[in-house]
Parts: sequence; structure tokens; C-alpha cells
Amino acid sequence: MPALGPLAPAAVAAEPRPLVRASGLTKRFVTGGSWFPSRRRVLTAVDDVSFAVMPGETLGLVGESGCGKSTLGRCLTRLHDLSGGRLEFDGRDIGALPMRQMRPLRAELQMVFQDPYASLNPRRRIGDLLAEPLRVHRLAASSEIEGRVAELLASVELPADFSRRYPHELSGGQRQRIGIARALALRPKLIVADEPVSALDVSVQAQIVNLFCDLRDRFNLTYVFIAHDLAVVRQISTRVAVMYLGAIVEIGDVDAIFEAPRHPYTAALLDAIPEPHLGIRKARGARLPAKEPPSPTKISAGCRFEPRCPRARDRCRTERPRLEAKDGGTLAACHFPL
Repeated sequence: MPALGPLAPAAVAAEPRPLVRASGLTKRFVTGGSWFPSRRRVLTAVDDVSFAVMPGETLGLVGESGCGKSTLGRCLTRLHDLSGGRLEFDGRDIGALPMRQMRPLRAELQMVFQDPYASLNPRRRIGDLLAEPLRVHRLAASSEIEGRVAELLASVELPADFSRRYPHELSGGQRQRIGIARALALRPKLIVADEPVSALDVSVQAQIVNLFCDLRDRFNLTYVFIAHDLAVVRQISTRVAVMYLGAIVEIGDVDAIFEAPRHPYTAALLDAIPEPHLGIRKARGARLPAKEPPSPTKISAGCRFEPRCPRARDRCRTERPRLEAKDGGTLAACHFPL
């Protein structure tokens, strides 16, 4: 019997590549100074943000109003030009691409806006609104467009005759379904949903969230889901990123974030969730003081959460914490985590 040769090395599976990778992403706006340049202020809406989103996952983005969530979402889809950092989509650097070169990528990067009525042209019928991206990107022949529009309406659980209606003839939930259908028209890889359920009734919110989940499974979509409602975020997300004053202060798996938050700000957000069956709030001992966050034009050199943090110490006032691994599997930017 011939001797066996050396065993061939086992094939090593290639590590999956992130669909989206942001590295040091920054967006600044200049405010004031229309008549007096000396009064101009630089507002840093997104400050040195880094994260990755894998294909097929949903990254929930949460934080207070004005923390930069929507601006970050618009940067990811290049509706805002970047002030700094690097943005990669599907392995390609798109952060500095001119708009003419970005146009072919629009089919793969789509956005669902918070106010569906403001994002739909009130003078055009629903069928025309859904057909326009198909015509612009030449994804369907003229004879096929009517059928494609009917398919898009069916994908968001609306009848085909809605194509003859105008936006004002629809309810808020129906208009949001049209916004989702329009995002699906170009068969995108990534959808950034900017608080898509915040203006809807609770019962309608549940329907739209379930629709997002069904579409993700059916079309293998990847989401960045921006929301205020943490219950919605927990239902739909696989990972959660918590933003405060333009920066991500904690990021990790959804269960780790909700069950064992490491950053005091994350714990305070969770503490603010009402407990309807008990009539009280969760007792986490990390409630925020009753004062507004600092101005984004005057961020301190230390921890940006220090003025409101119940655990702040001298080090927090002078040294900015880095986003790094903490016990529990999350990344938290805190010198003294929970």
C-alpha cells in the first residue's frame, strides 16, 4: 500500500469584506457670518467617526436630536460632501468621488427619508415617481416599466392601482411605503433609513418595521437604520451605534448594548425607556441631569460627555477617550466605563 503523502493545508475561508467602511469620517458646517465674517462658527456635525457595516446586517444608529445621526446618514450616501476621512463602499473609495462619477453608484446606495410627504413630488402620480429612476438608470424598457411599477408596489404590500394616485391621497404609512418602494426600484445593496417610522402611529410603525425586516430577508439588503425609539432599534438591528455630539461613544451587538451598556450615556438612554407594565422607568442609576448638551461649536478637549456625566473625573476634562473594547464585547469611548 503506497504511503500517504502530506495532507494538503485546509482551505482558509476568506474573511468577508465590509460593505461600508467609514474611517475618521468628518463633516463640518460654517454657520453665521453672512455680513460679519468674524462671527462665523464651525459646527462639527460628524467628528472622526469610524465603523464598518457587513453585508446583510442592520446597524442601528441612535442618539439625541442634534447628535449628527441624519448628517452621518447623508454622508454615507454622499448627499453631503465629506470634510475629512475616508468612506469605502463595497471596497471602493467613494469619499472624494465627484458627483458625475457617483451617479452610477446611486443605484446601490439609497435613502429612505423621515418625512415621506416632503420627499415625494406632490404634482406627480405615484407611478411616475416609481418609474423615474428606472428610466434615468435605464433599468427597464418602456414596455416593462408598468409591470415593474406594479412589482414595486406589491413588494411594499400596496395594490397596483395606487400608481394612479397622488401623494396627498395617501396616508402617512402608505406614503412611507412608497418611499421604500422608490428606494427598492434600483435594487440597492445599502439603504440608509433616516427615522422612517418616527412620524407614524404606533400600530403603523410596527407594520413598517416588519416590512423592513421582510425586505431585508427577501432581497438580502443591508441597512443603516436611524431612530429615536430604542424599542424599534432593538427589534430590527443586529448591531447598535450610539452617537453623542457628532461622535460614536459606544458600538456593539444589540443584545450586549441593551443588556450591559458600558458607556454612561448609553445607560442613560436605556434608563429613559418607560416600563408600561410597571409604570416606572428602568433603574440603572445613570439618569442625565436636566440640562441641554453643550453646543457642537464648543466641544471641549476632553470627553464630550463630561459636562453631563455623573461619573466624570479630572481625567475626563482633559483627555478625550478612545473608542476601544470593553468588558461585555462592545466598544466604548469612556475612561471609567460601567
